[in-house]
Amino acid sequence: MRRLISSIAVSGAAIVLAGCTSFPVPFACTAIGYTSVASIQLTPPTAGLSIELCSGHDCTTGPVEMPVEIGATSSPVATGIFGLEGDSLAGWTATLLDSPAEMGFRISDAEGVTVREGIVSVDWIRIDGTERCGGNQTADIVINL
Repeated sequence: MRRLISSIAVSGAAIVLAGCTSFPVPFACTAIGYTSVASIQLTPPTAGLSIELCSGHDCTTGPVEMPVEIGATSSPVATGIFGLEGDSLAGWTATLLDSPAEMGFRISDAEGVTVREGIVSVDWIRIDGTERCGGNQTADIVINL
């Protein structure tokens, strides 16, 4: 009987200690390389306009960053946007490596005259992954002209 009680006490202590030592558990997120995709629409849709974007509040708008050739002396414009497709009638799709709460934009006409520029707030929606590790995100942005 004494041996049974000792065995139960040791087992109980082991369970309690195991529970204590597993908290907090080091946690590793396995997936990397998430992207964010923003759909950008103009209101009203207007033909012949172009858009330049950048990621974040204090960013500098410019063309989407292009790779620099080996041996070149110039640097790419760091916009935070690595893909931009579409037009001013159907809208654009921008691909980013992050999901900034704000994005800078500049909309220009065919002559390069700025029609509208500013900062827009972005409400991202995670479409996969987890709260803890993040995931791919999407957002719909409407810019009023």
